[in-house]
Amino acid sequence: MAVIDRDAFDGSIVQEELLGKCGLTPTQTQISLIAQASDGFTVMNGSDVGREMFDDAEIAQIFVIFAETVNDFANADSSTLRTALAAALAGMWTPCSAENPCPFDQSVHGRTRMIFNIHVPGWGFENARIKFKGSDPSGQFCGLDWLTLNGENCKPYSFQIQTKPVEAPAVYEFALFINSSQDAGEQNTRVIIDPAIRLTPP
Repeated sequence: MAVIDRDAFDGSIVQEELLGKCGLTPTQTQISLIAQASDGFTVMNGSDVGREMFDDAEIAQIFVIFAETVNDFANADSSTLRTALAAALAGMWTPCSAENPCPFDQSVHGRTRMIFNIHVPGWGFENARIKFKGSDPSGQFCGLDWLTLNGENCKPYSFQIQTKPVEAPAVYEFALFINSSQDAGEQNTRVIIDPAIRLTPP
């Protein structure tokens, strides 16, 4: 039986190859917003495709509208929450239309700055934030960092990572590492979400 790589499941250990500077300016921004509904998760993905690239003020405003809407529909099911969020965010971004097997899956192309933001009571990303598995993605992803908006660090709720262009379509499986607390923080556990990123040429 194969030995389990314990480091791969340790949310405190960052994949160092992801931390390097990209050396390429992103041409678009894609944001993934994560919330919890009464019957599961709601994940909203949108980008600045077809408009000027998002600045800090626009990203911050998307986060505020997202959080306010989630709070207003705290007891709603995922379908109701998704409808409410789509209406609230309409006009603020370009909704991603890709149909993915997992709601956390991502479909991006070219030089994309990917931002992940979570708004679930008691939840935040661990230091690892994101880890790739399977084929070594070294060099394909870079610039992993906690998101800073208007000079304020958004740790542990928001982070960013950038993609580099591919010559042919590729799929990279990855894991999101989340620290989940309950009982006013007296109990904590690690939640690992297991989606994939589909990269296509520019």
